Amino acid sequence: MKTTVEYKFIDLIDKNLLSLDIYHFEEINSLKPVVVYVHGGGLAIGDKTDKINNKVNLFSNLGYIFVSVNYQLSPEGISTNPKRIIYPTHNNDLADAIKWIFENINKYGGNKEKIVLIGHSSGAYLVSIIGTSELFLPKRNIELNRLKGIISIDTSGYNIEEQCRTKNDIYLNSFGNNEKNWKEASPIYNLKNEKSYPPFFIAKRGNIERIELADVFVRKLKSVGVKVEEIIAREYEHEEINDVIGEKNEEIITKPILEFIQKCFSVN
Repeated sequence: MKTTVEYKFIDLIDKNLLSLDIYHFEEINSLKPVVVYVHGGGLAIGDKTDKINNKVNLFSNLGYIFVSVNYQLSPEGISTNPKRIIYPTHNNDLADAIKWIFENINKYGGNKEKIVLIGHSSGAYLVSIIGTSELFLPKRNIELNRLKGIISIDTSGYNIEEQCRTKNDIYLNSFGNNEKNWKEASPIYNLKNEKSYPPFFIAKRGNIERIELADVFVRKLKSVGVKVEEIIAREYEHEEINDVIGEKNEEIITKPILEFIQKCFSVN
């Protein structure tokens, strides 16, 4: 069954943008692992319900609670309006949603100590920064290593500073012109040797340059001791690599994701 909740309220903001959908079971016999999904769309479009059925069926059939999260969006199309939604609003929304999940998911049969995040495209950026930055979950008294795993599917957003310095309009639309924010917002610059992070699963595709962006992040993760699993799925286009997760007989990305998640949930 599906339950929609508002994880926070902001006056004059569309309630849907600050809501999440919980796909759970009618009876609670024991607390089950939780998979939290964050949609993509350049931080400007998309919704928690977009092409979600395969994932709902996949994770529900495995006995997991599945949660799909919305967040406030930057303008669709390039904008320089100083009052537009930009960093760190998207990140703070996701952090608040995860805080709500930690505090409430047990009421829906979920185990807050077994949570994996999965994101695609800009959603993959969001789960990556949430899993590496001290500015979001730790500010809400949730240590990063309480997350059991991060699954990042086909994003170019590991180094926001580089994207903004090369005048990538999509990134400037969502991150603005404050250069201090660019580095702070970059997952690759938040990794430190003395910190403990959840394991990562990185799914890559596209041209050599796009794959290298992910490879640089993977090398940085490994350099600070993070466990990383990775795949290259050149067979798929950008949207397709996400849409096929959970399709019948799809093994290129579904199988390794499930194997990764099962390992994450097997660790106490």
